[in-house]
Amino acid sequence: MYSAAAKKRQTLAPSEPSLSVTYNDLDSAFDVPNSGSTVYMLTQPLAFPGKALVNHAVASHQEKSIEFQLHAKELEVSTNVETAYYNLALAEKNIELNSEQKASYERILAIAKRRYESGAITQVDFLNAQIALYSNQNDLLDLKAAEKTARAQLNTLLSLDVEAPTEVRKIEKVELKEPYKESEAQKKMFANRPEIQSAHEQAQAIDSSYTLAKMSFLPDFQLVAGTTNYNLAGASPLTAANPNSRETYLLGVQATIPLWFFFNERESIVAASHDSASAEANVATLNNQSKVALETSLATLSALKSKIENYENHLLPLSEQSFNIALVSYSSGKIDFQSLADTATSRRGVKKDYYNLIVNYLTGYASLNQLLGEDISD
Repeated sequence: MYSAAAKKRQTLAPSEPSLSVTYNDLDSAFDVPNSGSTVYMLTQPLAFPGKALVNHAVASHQEKSIEFQLHAKELEVSTNVETAYYNLALAEKNIELNSEQKASYERILAIAKRRYESGAITQVDFLNAQIALYSNQNDLLDLKAAEKTARAQLNTLLSLDVEAPTEVRKIEKVELKEPYKESEAQKKMFANRPEIQSAHEQAQAIDSSYTLAKMSFLPDFQLVAGTTNYNLAGASPLTAANPNSRETYLLGVQATIPLWFFFNERESIVAASHDSASAEANVATLNNQSKVALETSLATLSALKSKIENYENHLLPLSEQSFNIALVSYSSGKIDFQSLADTATSRRGVKKDYYNLIVNYLTGYASLNQLLGEDISD
């Protein structure tokens, strides 16, 4: 970005002049002291009026395009950090759910032991209850490894040590937002999304380059000023008018002529024309891709919102109720051990799926904000 700003300022800078010194009429090679005359020439290149301003416009649009690209990268990093943050929170929540499941298995084991000692069930149920408890301990090892990986990913994005004790808020019930109207979201996206703004600026830069190419048949100039010092008396062409004259002056203008226009400038104009059309097509493609991404994001968030509400209103309370009834029913011998174990597993799965939906909803909103060109704080 800073490089582009410097290049933009440089477009208005004048071209460097050239200075030449020529020794004429030497009696022998390199006999400079005995030259007949010495010519001092200063040449200043000048572009056709307006070319510098068009060049400045090209560089200005390129600078703005890079600024928007930088902002897009900042939003991408912010979204990645937020996603890693929620993934760590989910990993910690899974460990918490494992602890709850352990307590449930311990209750089941206590009931199975009591019924086995009373002769109401065989030893198989008692052993299966122990197996379920030990399997849950193995699951905990995998969950801790996943939590360590999630923490390392977040700390890496935060430029911290991979094992730094980064704290995150616990995942609880999330406040569900009212979804955007698609027309409102599209309006905000096309106005704020930095990728779209960058593409527009790049297209304008290429369009200005096309204008500059069409100006290539206009002549550029050189201002020439110089003096000739004659070392021999009477050598000056002005001697007749002024016998003491030993110095003459030169002032002139040179212009480039696009003599080979059909071979050089015309092809540059044709190439720039195709570049301009390609840039416009790129903007249109990006707009269409952004619209599809926005529609998908809004539809996904709407579905997630409905699923979360369904879990909160029905699945979570029903799974809890089912497990409590299953405990009582198993204690009284109305159901077998497998039914109780399935109910406990189902209860844990419902909770796990619920918190997965919450994290997907939160990270989905982060991605939507990135698509709309909004910061996390917005």
